[in-house]
Amino acid sequence: MAYVNFNGLIDRFTQQIYQSRKGRLRMHLIDALYRQYLPVQQLGSMKVLDAGGGLGQMSHWFLSQGASVDYFDIASAMVDTVAANFAPAIAQGQLCIAENSITEAAYPPVYDLVNVHAVLEWLDDPYDTLRSVLHWVKPGGYLGLMVYNKHMLMLRHLMRGTLDRAMSGKIGGDRSGLTPISPLDPTEVRRLLAAGGFELLCQAGVRTFSDLAEKTVIDWYQEADQFAAELALCEQRPYCDLGRYVLFIARRPDTASGS
Repeated sequence: MAYVNFNGLIDRFTQQIYQSRKGRLRMHLIDALYRQYLPVQQLGSMKVLDAGGGLGQMSHWFLSQGASVDYFDIASAMVDTVAANFAPAIAQGQLCIAENSITEAAYPPVYDLVNVHAVLEWLDDPYDTLRSVLHWVKPGGYLGLMVYNKHMLMLRHLMRGTLDRAMSGKIGGDRSGLTPISPLDPTEVRRLLAAGGFELLCQAGVRTFSDLAEKTVIDWYQEADQFAAELALCEQRPYCDLGRYVLFIARRPDTASGS
């Protein structure tokens, strides 16, 4: 198997990621950074591909901005949930959904924005798939890419007493849990984006200190204060290399205008 399929894990996925404080923080940061670096005022005329879109949180964000969205996911349970939750947008032709694997998908470069969040780390060969994804962005278009960070996972192993496993390099999870099998190195992602001709607009750590502190410490903080601190730090080094996830926003140059 070249990927992990979340059929059978949808309830855990929802409860542990999206119905939690850390999930809200993740979405707060994405919202703030997308509004800063994407031409949000133009989204109403943009065509977006939400690749491996899961339960449709990002599709919903783009739809709320007026964009036309193509969504796909490999997990039929995810696709069925999106079909039910977004039936009006589908009926109006604003949202198209499909059951597909990102490793097998082949899309032409017609998208103003390709969104790939928390997908590549579930593949056996994430970097090879990233090379393919870059070709789906049209000239002048944008890529929103969020990946599970190898450095943070390594640090967690070192802090939690699994020194041997950390130093062996075999730090990925198994295929039955929620720890990704192929965490990515932000340096390698930046290299591939540059090799693909993309201009990097933003690199941000998503949950930098929040996933290192003890839960009792995090509970001391008001959620708004925690979010404000994470936002203030997320683009600074070393924090942008140390988040649980790393968000990249990049632009493919418009070859026609040379810009």
